[in-house]
Amino acid sequence: MESEEIPTQQIIDKLRQTLEPRIGIADSLMFARENNAIARDEDDEDIALLKTGFDIYNVPITSYQRRLGSAVIAVRKIVRKLLRPVLERQVIYNFANTRVVQTLSRQLQKLQENQQTLEKKIVSEFNGCFPEVKAQLETQQQAIANFQSEIEEIKAVQQQHTAILEMITAQLRDRQK
Repeated sequence: MESEEIPTQQIIDKLRQTLEPRIGIADSLMFARENNAIARDEDDEDIALLKTGFDIYNVPITSYQRRLGSAVIAVRKIVRKLLRPVLERQVIYNFANTRVVQTLSRQLQKLQENQQTLEKKIVSEFNGCFPEVKAQLETQQQAIANFQSEIEEIKAVQQQHTAILEMITAQLRDRQK
């Protein structure tokens, strides 16, 4: 069974489109997008959405019904007053959560910058030491090659001596007969 790729970006975009009008942040987020001061990339855009949408208590109350519109608005205002303590706690939590996310985002960005700096430093130090390491490696390779040639010479001499010994041994056997 093949796994299907989940269209994460499409889901995020769809959620933003559906949530922005409901919590009354479409105008401020559009302004932020136009200025491009708050939303530099997707993470910054999400933080901007958190910043502009954390206050769920002060959402405009509207009704799209012509006949019952004023009654619906009045009922919604009463419900809002009844839910005020809960909504205020939620607003405080949302605000604190937004600050935490923003702080973590800044710290992550600093850590990424530090990592890049360290990587550059390591690469430059490695490149600075590389000629010395390369020279040592070449010296060692030359020494190995010299040892191998000496070993070959010793083997050749050993083979010559073995051949001479075999000849002497054969001559001695011939004399003893």
